[in-house]
Amino acid sequence: MTRARKRDFNFKLTKLLPGTVCILVAAAAGIYIWTHSVSGTSNVTEQAQAAEAAIPADLKPAVSTSGDLPNDADFEQVAETGKLVLYADKHTGHFKVRDKRDGHELRSYPNPEDWPYETISGNWRSNLLSPIMMETIDTAKQTEVLVSSLLSQKGGIMSWKPVEHGFAVTFALPSLQLIIPVEVTIKDDYVETKVIDSGIAEGKNQLLSLKAYPFLGAAQPRGQEGYILLPDGSGAIYNLKENITNDRSVYREPIYGPDSAYAPIFTNRKPVTMPIYGIKSGGSAFLAVADQGAEYGAIYAAQAGVYSKYAWATIEQEYRMQYFQPTSVDQKTGFNTYSKVRFGEDRAVRYYVLPKTESDYSGMAARYRQYLTEEQNMKRLQTAGSPLPLFLDIVGGDSQKGFLQNKFITGTTTVEAQSILDRLHSQGIPFIVATYQGWQTGGVSRFGFGTQVDKHLGGNTGMKSLAEYAKSKGDTLLLETNYTLNTDGGDFNPKREAMQDQAGGILKFNRREANDQIALVSPAVSLDRIKSRIDSFKALGVDGLALAGTGSSLDSNYNRKYAANRSEAAKLQQEFIDTVKSEFSTVSTIGGNAYALQKTNAVRSISGDYSYDLFLDEPVPFAQMVLHGLVPYTMNWGNARDEYQKDFLRSIEYGAAPAFGVMQAKTEEMKRAYSVWQYSLNFDEWEPSILQEYKRYSEALGDVQDQFIMSNRTVAPNVKETVYANGKKIIVNYNNTQVTVAGRQIPANDFIVVKGGEGS
Repeated sequence: MTRARKRDFNFKLTKLLPGTVCILVAAAAGIYIWTHSVSGTSNVTEQAQAAEAAIPADLKPAVSTSGDLPNDADFEQVAETGKLVLYADKHTGHFKVRDKRDGHELRSYPNPEDWPYETISGNWRSNLLSPIMMETIDTAKQTEVLVSSLLSQKGGIMSWKPVEHGFAVTFALPSLQLIIPVEVTIKDDYVETKVIDSGIAEGKNQLLSLKAYPFLGAAQPRGQEGYILLPDGSGAIYNLKENITNDRSVYREPIYGPDSAYAPIFTNRKPVTMPIYGIKSGGSAFLAVADQGAEYGAIYAAQAGVYSKYAWATIEQEYRMQYFQPTSVDQKTGFNTYSKVRFGEDRAVRYYVLPKTESDYSGMAARYRQYLTEEQNMKRLQTAGSPLPLFLDIVGGDSQKGFLQNKFITGTTTVEAQSILDRLHSQGIPFIVATYQGWQTGGVSRFGFGTQVDKHLGGNTGMKSLAEYAKSKGDTLLLETNYTLNTDGGDFNPKREAMQDQAGGILKFNRREANDQIALVSPAVSLDRIKSRIDSFKALGVDGLALAGTGSSLDSNYNRKYAANRSEAAKLQQEFIDTVKSEFSTVSTIGGNAYALQKTNAVRSISGDYSYDLFLDEPVPFAQMVLHGLVPYTMNWGNARDEYQKDFLRSIEYGAAPAFGVMQAKTEEMKRAYSVWQYSLNFDEWEPSILQEYKRYSEALGDVQDQFIMSNRTVAPNVKETVYANGKKIIVNYNNTQVTVAGRQIPANDFIVVKGGEGS
């Protein structure tokens, strides 16, 4: 997939003319209001009366007997595992967990040792003490969002009872006519908080978002080297530190990206593809994993000095989102409102308590990897003795605007692609995973469900011949497809089969190069089409498909025939991947969210950097540490790096396989193409670099493909060390001068390999 096509997914999706659902005609004004509701909403007055009746009149505020932070004397043991003990406070609804391995405690409220230094007062002091925070909106006014908490609203505990492995507590806020039930349980090495959706009751105020135990693990930066790990790009950390610049920024990014069926806020930050965060403080650490309802969660973090002296992070659960309700046919006028129906499902977050010996981001990555293998069925790679693959993306062709019709530009025919593979093999490259892009009629800028290879490239006959050659050499040949977009028409009718927003508008995205807009295909339609096309792909003899779009974007779909919420859309995308995987030996994705990474055989173009905003301090290879040994991955093409040598070294440090994008034609042939825009793609020019780099990649990573990354750390200024399970170390020097680490010299802007058993 070209970078232009991948980049398009970051553009704001555009909602155009909707299909007619219900028209209310304001004859005098000539205005048409388009409405679309997934399900009916019960009478708000009845809801308010029911919620008010359920809350006891003599409800007492949920405050500690000490009148401040929870009192240690009020906690009682409610559950125990081989590693953890759970204690609960019936007065406040708070809890704490003691790690039996080393004795340290994880609390659902701010660190008491820091509390004497806290100076915040008013509502935010109440927020810090509260087990829940929420955003609500008055159903009558629908204008101003209220940010509050259990204590700032003088709420209390309506019920508290022990359950198996923990306790259940129901919080009530009479002033908001709101009831929130939560269960807290422990198992093995984690404590889980679960918001029970069926027990939520709303009255005159509707719930927009909820933070359950938001200050769990919150700490002040006083004299410690702690940090918050955030899943920004490959991973990034915010170091606990005094806020001397008075920066007021916070981190808030939706898990699996914004939902374009609503009114999403697009930022310049890298997308959150893994539903995690972590906090290291005082020599201990934990990893939070959004286990259930992650599709409606957001990673939220605040640095010290913004709302209080504490730095904290949490999973913010979204229950309603804002969307634009048009009041005119041209969609240009209207108003913003919130979805009437609550996103209904339980929301569970697990907090894995790490022993002090594993309390860093390496330990967090190892625990999440364990979660993926034990509970999401990811399997360890079996690559013993196999050569390191070279991932080679071959650009077939693209189109450019012609006088009367588009003109096809040939980048690499199937015969030329075979020659490229042959030349690389003859010079020592043993194994190539080749992904053929732009093979379909029209090339890279054509999206649809077709399986016909463009005649300019050699047609279906030429592709079969290329596939036979690749098999004879032991290579893997994939065809890149994108079933999430469609430009073809034909058997796709956007009015009936495209994704829609709540107002019935078709979801599209802008393609700047072609100056057009492309409809997003409903996931259920994509699944239906791939099932009907599998045999045609198999007839071409290829080894599998490289999926673009699938698994990397998640939106609600309000098309009545194919309606799917975010959770359902994720499952449809997983089924899409499984369908391809069941018929082919290999399926790859381009990047992808966690629910897709669990299914794929290879991940191309995984993020290798972070967002470089004011909140974050430095990148870490969290995603790569999680995936290495489970699934092969690449980062950016070698010939599309921003900083050539630095990005090469980062690929080595992060354990990524080598990847290049090439074509046989001269790069300037594509200067008027709709989608192929890279500055340098010609294979003849890049062949020497590909051969040279492959040797270095193979030296570093060839024998650790199936090995887990056990640690990654800074061993000297701008010098990183990655350690694999078999003891092999890669030490990377990003300095412009040679450095010496543990008696070993590392050349400037280079790396060395230390095999297992060669000492520290």
